[in-house]
Amino acid sequence: MNVVLTIALPFFALIFTGMIAGRTRLMPGETIAGLNTFVFYFALPALLITSIADAPVRDLGEPALFFAWLLPGGALFAGTFGLMRVLFGGDAATRAVQALTASFANVGFVGLPLVIAALGTDATPSAAVVIVVDTAIMIGVATAVIEVAQGGSGNLPHAVRTAAMGVARNPLIGASAVGVVLSAASVSVPAPVFSYLELLGASAGPAALFALGATLARQRLGSQAKETGVLVLLKLVAHPLLVWGATSALDVGSTAQKALIIMASLPVAANVYVLAQRYRVNISGASSAILVTTVIAVASVSVVLHLLVG
Repeated sequence: MNVVLTIALPFFALIFTGMIAGRTRLMPGETIAGLNTFVFYFALPALLITSIADAPVRDLGEPALFFAWLLPGGALFAGTFGLMRVLFGGDAATRAVQALTASFANVGFVGLPLVIAALGTDATPSAAVVIVVDTAIMIGVATAVIEVAQGGSGNLPHAVRTAAMGVARNPLIGASAVGVVLSAASVSVPAPVFSYLELLGASAGPAALFALGATLARQRLGSQAKETGVLVLLKLVAHPLLVWGATSALDVGSTAQKALIIMASLPVAANVYVLAQRYRVNISGASSAILVTTVIAVASVSVVLHLLVG
């Protein structure tokens, strides 16, 4: 219970503080966008570089760690894609957004700071693997499905290029790569530079959580109550259970297993809303799922932390 009171509740309190601020004149739209830019392009990359640089590089290349996240996520994506067709119909583009909603956790803004706070920097390799898999593979697959659905089979090359460019431009992927190189080469970053990165990275947690709350304050619940209910169950219940099964079967280490399960229990990432808005597909549904899972996760993530960390 102590970890819930000292880590989980303060984390979510920061999110709701941001939501309150986002509904006032203190946080107009351009201010929220600027804060999100700071977090995504500066604070989180700095946190990744300093954390991964100090982590054993062999942990980052562990196949079991990679597949323990990829296989449950891929299975959940495919299963949701088919299930939503049976339950609600809809075209392939809409179902791709729904499938990503069920399998894409908010690891960047919430998970990375949370697992480091709960488990220490030993959990960083797990977070880095999750960010790479979700950004390079899961978003790539969803983007390809949407592009093909909207443009026909001849649009597949364009879909692949779009996904590849998105990965190449992602600062979290770049920061992870820099951290891996530093760790593998056993390079000592000059003390002033490392102190600068640590100072910048220390702001990632509170700034990311506050920015997430302010962003959610601008989103509204849609009318798809049944769809949202199914996606909430898949994301907050099925996802962590599948990851628990995969990490157990693949004999992932204790710290990595806890980190992956915690991250799987997180609410839907805002990236899903960005993708939906970009392609004008199921925007209301994605927005609703993000908002509802974030609210419910106050309780569900607290339970997971209590069970795993104590």
